Amino acid sequence: MKTTFISTVTLWNSPRSSLDRLQESLTKANTELTTGRHADVGLALGYKVGESLSLRQQRAEIDTLTDSNSVALQRIKTTDDALNSIRDDATKFRDALVGLPLNPPVEIIKNQAEAYLSSLISNLNTSVGGQFVFGGINTKADPANDYAGGGPPSLKDLVAGAYSAPTASGGFNIPQSDPAVSGITADDMNDFLDGPFKAIFEGTGWSALSNASDQNIQSLISPTEKVETSTNANTTPMRQVAMAYTMIFDLGIETLSPAARNVVLKKAIDVLSTAVSGLIDVQATLGTTQAKTDTATERMALQKSIYDERIGHLESVDPTEAKVRVDQLMTQIQTSYSLTAQLKQLSLINYL
Repeated sequence: MKTTFISTVTLWNSPRSSLDRLQESLTKANTELTTGRHADVGLALGYKVGESLSLRQQRAEIDTLTDSNSVALQRIKTTDDALNSIRDDATKFRDALVGLPLNPPVEIIKNQAEAYLSSLISNLNTSVGGQFVFGGINTKADPANDYAGGGPPSLKDLVAGAYSAPTASGGFNIPQSDPAVSGITADDMNDFLDGPFKAIFEGTGWSALSNASDQNIQSLISPTEKVETSTNANTTPMRQVAMAYTMIFDLGIETLSPAARNVVLKKAIDVLSTAVSGLIDVQATLGTTQAKTDTATERMALQKSIYDERIGHLESVDPTEAKVRVDQLMTQIQTSYSLTAQLKQLSLINYL
């Protein structure tokens, strides 16, 4: 027959053996009550934990795309506001040129053209969040230089060079400020505008003013859809607007004969009209992109709700049941402490 020694110390330590386990269970129960999900998802779900992780990854991708769409929509909105300003200026100046009298106030319209060109450059350098919206993928550099800046040569230098080039090259062999420009015929001016002058803005000479990339930003607006979410300063309407302003203020129209001046004014009106239509097309394209992005964001919001529901079905705990477990564990721990206190009072000394 085997006997077991029973001591007061053994009785004291008996409740302590389960106290650590109770406290660990209480910590998990409190976590589940606070977060609404299993404290140890892997342990609770077992082989289904892979499904939970996959759902969370897909939901995270949607969150990332939603944030990206928010940035893209802000860029589109900022771009559209700048395009509105550019189009309004071009429309106002075109209408002002159409309404000019037979003897136009040349100095006034020259100053207006120069001011509108400065406004165009300012609008092209619009930025949001530290990124230039008309730079294409080149979002870190100013898309547009000043008319007399950039280069060398600057756009102003190129225009002056084309104007004073030999007649065999399509120029007039005199600078714009020379009084002899009064002898330029209407036909010669028309050939210059459609030839060397136009080539500056349509060709590589445009890079004297523009630092933008021809490639626009492409954004993934949903897991399966990618669209262009920007425009750039190199589009045809931008070149045309700049060309119209330049021909008014930097071709010496104050000294030209009335016939040659009328050629310049009419050409500027025609170019601005074409540019305004082109700007509307650019805005329409951005509007379509904005609508697609909004639709994609709404669709992903629905997908996110579905993922949240499925994740909740896998990982969530019943808050009522979690609260009951917390209360029970608290009661057990308090009982354990109470028993320990009572056992400490068990001593033979008390009975001697």
